[in-house]
Amino acid sequence: AEVVVDLPNLLAVHQASAKPAKRSAAAPLAASAEPAKDAQAIFEVLPAAGEKGWLGADSDVSLVIGGGPTGQRALWIFADTFISTYDAATQTRVLEGSAMPHSTLGLVEMTEAGCTGQVQYLWQVNKEGEPTPFFEPSAKQKAQGELLWPVAGVASRDGRSAILLATRIKGDHDLVLPDVASQADPRQWEYSTYDVGSADLSWFSSIFFAEAEGESLYIFGHGPNPDGSAPTQFSKTILARAAFSDLLGHKWGNIEYWVGAGTWSPSPENFRALDVPSWETTCVWSEELGVWYSFNIEPFGSEIFMWTAEAITGTWTRTSVYKIPAPFNASPYLNYAAKAHPELVQPAVTAEAVDVKLGLGCACACGCACDSMAVRERGVELMLSFVTNVLTADTDEQHGQSTGNLLFGKGQMAWPVRAYWPRFLRVVVRKSQ
Repeated sequence: AEVVVDLPNLLAVHQASAKPAKRSAAAPLAASAEPAKDAQAIFEVLPAAGEKGWLGADSDVSLVIGGGPTGQRALWIFADTFISTYDAATQTRVLEGSAMPHSTLGLVEMTEAGCTGQVQYLWQVNKEGEPTPFFEPSAKQKAQGELLWPVAGVASRDGRSAILLATRIKGDHDLVLPDVASQADPRQWEYSTYDVGSADLSWFSSIFFAEAEGESLYIFGHGPNPDGSAPTQFSKTILARAAFSDLLGHKWGNIEYWVGAGTWSPSPENFRALDVPSWETTCVWSEELGVWYSFNIEPFGSEIFMWTAEAITGTWTRTSVYKIPAPFNASPYLNYAAKAHPELVQPAVTAEAVDVKLGLGCACACGCACDSMAVRERGVELMLSFVTNVLTADTDEQHGQSTGNLLFGKGQMAWPVRAYWPRFLRVVVRKSQ
């Protein structure tokens, strides 16, 4: 893709998902995490008194696009979202008059120093002024009762276009946004949809660049369960690859499926499963660590793990990152959507300068053993978010999640007990030997 000079640093951001030349075996990793208050503050934008506003959502996927005053923005894509008024005196979401569109957006301006200022939440409205989903299926599918939830996405290297993956009641969607840079207001963007997947294969969990350059993408999907039932969060991960331009043109017939070591097939019939869980996730290449990494919370679990591998096809290794504290580590809470956000990592002056200051290595940028020493000593910073929801026992899943009374209970927007809001963690990863 052509690199546009008026969109600074987009290529640098994409280096986070780049796969380098083959290197020696990676050392075992150790990781720890703590709440990232600076990142959390970016999203702490509450409605003014008497006004309806954004009051929580899930999915929480981000990508870097062009446009805006600096030519670079972080685009946040959310699924089911609360739009309602907020009682600041009691720190409570107001249930009366609330709405739940199935997709909303957030925009954060960026500079060379990273994200600046706070998020601007955005949603669509109908003729009556009521909130509606930002993205919807075709008119025919809407008439049939279909709904659509965006879950994953990737922007072109020049930041001009984006591809989103969405799940719906019966299948998945490829959402194409051909121009996200020239229009400052996303509510003016045009998009198109295309049905993908099948009853046996789902493709919505993650999509990301496969190499440091070029347009090759990897896609994480899921095959059927052992009993032949439709894919769920317990299903094995499957891998596909495609060109960005093909998916932008809805040419899903050109994708290939991983079927074994070094082997790809145009047919998914003999796909091989990866040994990494990936339901609602991201996958990113870390140049400093020399691994792909993906965060995951096991179904109904309360611990966040980081899965890493030198090659996308494995072998994958699990490392504990964070134990989610009370009250969110027990029923009725449900934790999910642990996703990485490289654009939130604050850039150091340079890794070389940090090494010299700490006496950890030379200043030669030679790629020698001092690089590994620096990673062991100072670690590598990563950023992630996750969502805590409420699942009530006396309702079915559709009506229990996201609409449980606890989320609208008095005082339930106080931060120590606030659920259904992205929670940010700063992760430090070190090579243990």
